[in-house]
Amino acid sequence: MLNVRDKFADLDKNDIIFGCVVLTFLLLPTGTAPPLITLGIALAVWVFSGKFIQIISVFKPSLLFPVIPFLVLPWLGLLYSQNMELGLDYALKTKYWVIVFVSAGLSLDKKRFETLINWFWVGLTIGAILAFLQVASVIDPVNDGHLGFGVVHTLVSMYLIIGVLTVSFQFSKINTWKHRFLLLFFLVAFLFHLAVLRSRSSYIIFAMLSPMVINNLMYNFSRKIQIGTCLLLMVAFFASPIVRDEMARTYVHFKISKEKILKGEDVVHFPRIYITKEALLVIKKNPLVGIGTGSLTEPTRLKGEIIHHPHNNILYMGTSYGIFGIAACFWLFGTMFFQSWQSRDSLIGYYTMSTCIVLFLAGMFDTPLLNTGTLVLLALSYGFINHLKPENHKQMR
Repeated sequence: MLNVRDKFADLDKNDIIFGCVVLTFLLLPTGTAPPLITLGIALAVWVFSGKFIQIISVFKPSLLFPVIPFLVLPWLGLLYSQNMELGLDYALKTKYWVIVFVSAGLSLDKKRFETLINWFWVGLTIGAILAFLQVASVIDPVNDGHLGFGVVHTLVSMYLIIGVLTVSFQFSKINTWKHRFLLLFFLVAFLFHLAVLRSRSSYIIFAMLSPMVINNLMYNFSRKIQIGTCLLLMVAFFASPIVRDEMARTYVHFKISKEKILKGEDVVHFPRIYITKEALLVIKKNPLVGIGTGSLTEPTRLKGEIIHHPHNNILYMGTSYGIFGIAACFWLFGTMFFQSWQSRDSLIGYYTMSTCIVLFLAGMFDTPLLNTGTLVLLALSYGFINHLKPENHKQMR
């Protein structure tokens, strides 16, 4: 009888790595630790099986170049960082970009990618069911204010919007109503969870991308009907008591902020405007190379309010690394978008394009480049562009 070691040796390393990546997508809505564990296993197999040696032969250099600044700039920024402790923490996040090579070298085809996305939807659905039971007071929330698995809403909402976009895309490609009803169930579950998360930025992003959703769901209808349906969807979504309550509170905060700004006061208790102003001042004074990794705390500390990052990808890259950081941000997302746009008629292309758009827009309200969950998702998804064109469908064996 084969022992455990022999059985492991007989397993296809490609299947192990793919299985771990699938588990990562399933576990993304549950928090940080579970998906990092499965990715750690994938990376270990990728390294110790020797598959990493073959990466140069499967990953086009033109796709790799936009990743290099995100590997290098954080460490260069440490050389002139004003906050070494926080700067080192940010620089260490470069390790997650190694995941790009794993997803780029996956043994992947259409059926396998559909399996991956299906499990992503399953994870999101379980989280939505938990949120429903928590809203109905059947079970207590894991984390007050973050319904579902208890993960911070700014992360889960991005996963949900990507889920809504990909489900609607698949709806347009499936002809059997049995499968369409299942997809509609996923769609309703994701929208419900999104509505109860109290994430203002996700409401705005969903509103901006809702025409894409309606276009997928009603591809056989005229543009006028699609526009009308899109407006009805927005009315229904924003008619939710939770959404209305969150938007009302936001309006009150903005009204107070406006009054303080007119008086010349800094709005530190509702700090988005204040943070943006301080970040722009730093970029204006240090436009070429910024002030270093994790350094925004220091100029704001002098004004009595410590800000760790500006809640904006572009402002974060600009304050830290100047024009080089801003250029790197547009280079990465631009490459990802234009590569996936050419394959938007396939599920993997549409998923990659959707993830790029959602995370770029999310970067206007938060800093996905620093949040572990969204950074992992970005790195994994960027690697998928290596599978979009036929000439790039080489597989590591």
